Amino acid sequence: PPQISCSALRSKHIARLSALAGLLLCAAAFGVESPSAEVSMPVSFSEIPGLPHTAAQRKIRYGDAPSQVGQLWLPRSGERPAPLVVFFHGGCWLKEYAADHVFPLASQLTTDGFAVWVPEYRRVGEDGGGWPGSFEDARAALARVAALSLPDIDYRRVLLAGHSAGGHLALWLAAQEPESESAKVTLRGAVGLAPITDLRAYAAGDNSCEQVTTRFMGGSPDTLPDRYRLASPAALPVVVPTVLLRGTLDGIVPGGQLETFPDSPMLERRTLAGAGHFDWIHPQTAAYDLFRKAVDAMLADAGDSP
Repeated sequence: PPQISCSALRSKHIARLSALAGLLLCAAAFGVESPSAEVSMPVSFSEIPGLPHTAAQRKIRYGDAPSQVGQLWLPRSGERPAPLVVFFHGGCWLKEYAADHVFPLASQLTTDGFAVWVPEYRRVGEDGGGWPGSFEDARAALARVAALSLPDIDYRRVLLAGHSAGGHLALWLAAQEPESESAKVTLRGAVGLAPITDLRAYAAGDNSCEQVTTRFMGGSPDTLPDRYRLASPAALPVVVPTVLLRGTLDGIVPGGQLETFPDSPMLERRTLAGAGHFDWIHPQTAAYDLFRKAVDAMLADAGDSP
């Protein structure tokens, strides 16, 4: 598979993130003015799966296991190559929650001018789910979409994103060294939507999602400290521009998950007042608009947007 590399110049990353910080600060201070912000926050998970969406153009396998498959939404025919958002879904890493609940989000991003790759991955309750299988799947899914070399996709502008447990995988993947040796894909950044970042701290909680952590990791932080360190984005270097977004009314991922992430000139944290855990994946909320602004700022070249 082709190489997945970071942008060459760190100074360009920092300049882009500085502009992004100003954009997000304005959005938080003055509200997000967009016609898509039609739904009041917070929203519940039950409001998400029934949202309308378009079907993905392609369903592509990247392995032999039932869950090693992804859905690819492409821009409308005739449009110039679009930047690519690789989006990992959440659901406490459990097999009971599949990728279909983020299809409305993927569909909206495609309408907004992006190509979107939503990989399924092996989860807790499936053979190979958890450590290390879910992590291997994240790597393989990114390599697979890169290997397609589709003319509809601008592989110079690729972003990793994910929600909740999927945010954990996206941020983890952004910190990994590239694996391959052929054609390059430029990773412009990573966005975590209500992301789980510190697995040791998350395992210490008692909500239903936090309680899955030891099953996902195959043991407790006390018995597997090195594994938890390798698997926690908060314990890994920030190597691309990274934005962490969370709502003040999130009862699933505590605010400390953002704060344990180490400070970096390439890191921006933002908390949105009145937003809950699931607002980020509902494409008609102010939370989605803030996410979209972060994506725009990371993927757009100067004077160039989708």
